Amino acid sequence: MTTLIFIISYLVCFVFSIIYINPYLFLLWFITSYIFGFLVVIIFYLLNFPLVLILSPTHWYKSYLMKSLAAFLNRCYLNLKVKIEGLENVSKDRPLVAYANHKSYTDAFALMQYFTRPLTLTPKTGVFKISLLKWWLKAYNVFPINRTNPKETLMHLQKAVETVKEGHVILIFPEGTIKDSNKPQVENAKAGAFRLVKEAKADLLPIKYVGNDLVRHRWPKRTHRKIIIYPAIPYEKYKDLNTREIAQLFMDTINN
Repeated sequence: MTTLIFIISYLVCFVFSIIYINPYLFLLWFITSYIFGFLVVIIFYLLNFPLVLILSPTHWYKSYLMKSLAAFLNRCYLNLKVKIEGLENVSKDRPLVAYANHKSYTDAFALMQYFTRPLTLTPKTGVFKISLLKWWLKAYNVFPINRTNPKETLMHLQKAVETVKEGHVILIFPEGTIKDSNKPQVENAKAGAFRLVKEAKADLLPIKYVGNDLVRHRWPKRTHRKIIIYPAIPYEKYKDLNTREIAQLFMDTINN
């Protein structure tokens, strides 16, 4: 939907400028129409903001808005071509926490477009300084991460546990930061990141991003990304492990 809104807005602005203003400035209209299309998309999401605040975090329309936004950014801005394997491993009703290696700032958008269940994220607390974005993220029950203050992160843990039990899938990058894209192996998944899945008694869904994914080095050229979703590790399999052992289980799964 978002991509369609952008394309229609772009074409209307471009054709109108060519016909009614000056056809010889088509290069200028090409650029300004692109900007106009983005502005229309922003206005569309601002108009939906009251609905986002009112509807439940897992409501299908709220999930659709985010999936549609991810698809738009992937196609019209980031220029990503994503190949995804293993969507059949995403259970329809069991509580899930997804854990993935972190290779690019586009990781979340690349997955969200295709994920078959409501998916929420773990943004850094710094983004909550932007008022409008803060309320939008809170409406989706995100799990804020403060890297400099672990105690603050723990304060949000119980809310995140409730979010998972209510059917929302939380995507976590246990490495904490973006790693060297040329290294396929996960070498240091932080044990503390796995407290959530254990306390929620949820299944652990391992996800792997493959290849050179540093889009900022290639943009605006097309970047091909591959995502592999492995079979979920049921709670019954890891319930007697500590978080460090669970972290190792995750790393063994996606490294092998």
